[in-house]
Amino acid sequence: MTATPWLDTRLAVAGHAAAALADEYAGADVWLVGALAEGLAHQHSDVDLLLITPEPVPGPGSRLIRGIRADVRAVSESTVDDWRTLLDAFTVTRDGIETFRTVRARLSDLTLLRTARPLSPVPAPAEVLVPGQRAAYQRWALADRCEVAASLAEDLLGLAQAGLYPHADLVWDQLARVVAQAETVAAGAPLLGEKWLPSLLSQDDAEPFRPVPALPEPRWLSAAAHSPFFASVQTRLADALLALWPTDAEPEPVDEAGLGGFGWLPQRYSDGWFLRRGDDRVPLTDGRMRAWQQSAARRART
Repeated sequence: MTATPWLDTRLAVAGHAAAALADEYAGADVWLVGALAEGLAHQHSDVDLLLITPEPVPGPGSRLIRGIRADVRAVSESTVDDWRTLLDAFTVTRDGIETFRTVRARLSDLTLLRTARPLSPVPAPAEVLVPGQRAAYQRWALADRCEVAASLAEDLLGLAQAGLYPHADLVWDQLARVVAQAETVAAGAPLLGEKWLPSLLSQDDAEPFRPVPALPEPRWLSAAAHSPFFASVQTRLADALLALWPTDAEPEPVDEAGLGGFGWLPQRYSDGWFLRRGDDRVPLTDGRMRAWQQSAARRART
């Protein structure tokens, strides 16, 4: 990923702030977190730091260094351990989603862990997350984006049926960004703010930025009955999920007419695949998921 011209200055500020915090708080670690830790910054970016202390302490708040604000959030080691526990495994099931609710409520904190870069003096602390925890974060974050996409799809169906087409257009644009976020997470990026999508989408490209892919022009009048334009959303989310849960199962027959219409979107929990539209959920085998994805891809090309 290509660094912006303002990155080096902010990294220097982060190092200066970390050294000062290490002197002020004995035994504490300091981590650079957020977009800056991923090499992303603009001319007015702040520096986000986590101060990890053995016991809870009053937050040091913000400080101004060389005209750049460093925001410092203090958390205890036990709090960080609690966050880590949520990344020990991807455990959500169709009949047990309480952990998923907890993870979704803490996803911004877990993203801090995913992006964290230690700034403490030598000897440097161990890696913030082990590979298994990074993989669990990736699955939780992708599952979250699929949940958001399903909620937006439900709104779209209701708005289209009510004839509120300008409202549906706004939700359609929002859905395009959510699908792009799902694709960046599946490719290994953390779930950062939407403004960073052009950089995250191009992380493996020679070009520094890539526009958020637009979804096809919607046809709201026919949305409920015949909606090949929605198949692009179905295909892209299915591809993102299959990147993390690949399968070589042979395709099995699936009710394309009943499950391929507007609003149906895929999801993967630890106990398998299912399709969702509103409150309706239909479990799928690996083979049926492959068949459904292939059918969606065909519809998207029509």
